[in-house]
Amino acid sequence: MSTGSLEKSGSVRHDTHATPPMFIQKEHWRYQTMRRAELESDSNVIDLQNRHNFTEEQRQIWAPAGNIPSSQIQAACETYSGGQPLSTAPCDAPIFENRDFPGLQVIPGLLPPETQILFTSCLMHRDLADQGHKINLQADYNIPYPQQMGLSAGPRRFDTSFFTRERAAPEDILIPKVLEKQKPLNNEQFLYSKLRWLTLGEQYDWPTRSYAKHSTPFPNDLTRLVMGLFPHIRPESGVVLIYSAKDFMPVHRDVSEQCQRALASFSVGCDGIFVMARGEDDGEGNNAPRTVAIRVRSGDCVHLTGEARWAWHAMARTIPGTCPSFLASWPVGTPGATAQEERAYQKWKGYMATKRINVSCRQVWG
Repeated sequence: MSTGSLEKSGSVRHDTHATPPMFIQKEHWRYQTMRRAELESDSNVIDLQNRHNFTEEQRQIWAPAGNIPSSQIQAACETYSGGQPLSTAPCDAPIFENRDFPGLQVIPGLLPPETQILFTSCLMHRDLADQGHKINLQADYNIPYPQQMGLSAGPRRFDTSFFTRERAAPEDILIPKVLEKQKPLNNEQFLYSKLRWLTLGEQYDWPTRSYAKHSTPFPNDLTRLVMGLFPHIRPESGVVLIYSAKDFMPVHRDVSEQCQRALASFSVGCDGIFVMARGEDDGEGNNAPRTVAIRVRSGDCVHLTGEARWAWHAMARTIPGTCPSFLASWPVGTPGATAQEERAYQKWKGYMATKRINVSCRQVWG
């Protein structure tokens, strides 16, 4: 089975305000509150980057469903980088599909380390500083966006970034639109504590749980990366979730899109526990309550298609201290940084060591 084998055309309608079954909410809460030692020893948490430890039953449940060839990965990543060759050739990336959740596919370690660094840099330097995209604080704060400093000196020069600023300069303060409701935020509070999400391309409206046609284009380079890896997805919207140590995403379904295309969800930074459910609280047989928990690591991709595309799921928790070493010092190590930028990034060294970033790329309109 390939990543595109379950694709269908046409639109689909779901209740965007439906309440999730209680059993998945309880499972989400259980993993959210579980002690770290218990979590590490929980055999029900599937870690596909360490599948050599699988039991025979787990091997049968997580069956190979094809692979993405190394040549395809290399071509997609080098196109994303503007033609810069990868320093190390990638390997074929196996696709694993859960037998009990048709369409739930995981591609462990899909993004090579240097692509993960560039991926993080594009999102957190360039895209975050583009006020055409939405972030969670825009409704409540006046945000002093960085001004573009001039022409880029190459395909990957990030000449606008919040990370070239001081951590607490008075001129960078975010002022509340209603002073009685919120307190002002300095740059450190904004980036470390209060920044939760960023939307790319077609803008998802969280209160109404719907999309409205929007003029902000989806980043061209990210389009090339996604379509290079998953040709059946034409990304029109991306939801970028930025997690700190205690953050989580509640149980929900991604059902607002007006087509039945697959969704590709990329992760970088610290590990997270992803939970998915099928069935009903009082269901029987094929409709009996069932959950799966997956440890998602930096570079992994969760590909949802078929039945799994509309399933209830959640990110129960982030696991601090698990960011890979090649990314933990970011923004130090940003590709193409000038000497001046490198000095500025030193003040933010270690930002990604405490963070997990997830980007769900999806087609909206069919």
